[in-house]
Amino acid sequence: MKNFDADMAAALAAETLSPFWLLELQLSTPVYYTDRDRAIRHDGKTFQPRAFKSADIASAISMSVERLTVTIDDADSVITALFLGENVRKKTAILYYGVIKTDCTILAEEVFRGFIGGWNAVEPDMEIRIVNEMVLWNQKTLRIAQSTCPWIFRGAECGYGGSASWCDQSYERCTALGNADRFGGFEFLPSIMERQVWWGRIPFQSTPLHEGRHFTSTNFPPLSVFQSTPLHEGRPDQG
Repeated sequence: MKNFDADMAAALAAETLSPFWLLELQLSTPVYYTDRDRAIRHDGKTFQPRAFKSADIASAISMSVERLTVTIDDADSVITALFLGENVRKKTAILYYGVIKTDCTILAEEVFRGFIGGWNAVEPDMEIRIVNEMVLWNQKTLRIAQSTCPWIFRGAECGYGGSASWCDQSYERCTALGNADRFGGFEFLPSIMERQVWWGRIPFQSTPLHEGRHFTSTNFPPLSVFQSTPLHEGRPDQG
């Protein structure tokens, strides 16, 4: 849920205001649009009038990617050329919500920030899909952890230039060839396979109290066993 600052909350509670939306697209040539019929100045940027609307933000309670779709009405050749002239994917897009108070003061706050995930132009409109930064976590690994080296022997990644003519891609062979620094596998995997890994936990080991025996309430030795040497023993009488 979006929390507005005190001034914005007070303006919304007053019920006498003119709301508006601001759209910022950080392309190579930045784009600033407002759905008002006149330009809006905010944070040192001038947002030009352009009819657009935004759908509800698709969100979930879990760690998922939030999505927002913005539709620019009657998109002209200028905005279309910007999108066709560069790769706009992963470019930052910001949506603001603002109000114009009765004294003409402008208040605006960011409500959604993300990356352009895709776009679709169907005359006369253009639909822009924006996703938040959680999309960066939705990646697939390009390598599978394995104990053997995935590099081709004598290839660019391997980099071996000696006289040997074979390699079984094992860490031992790579070490024997003096090329262990370029080993591309995970040599420690065989040592932990099918074993319980404590991950930093230290098993508790009790320390015997006396001659390797563990005492309980039933076999605890007399106190004389633990009696220490008197403080005055071997010392001149101080009495």
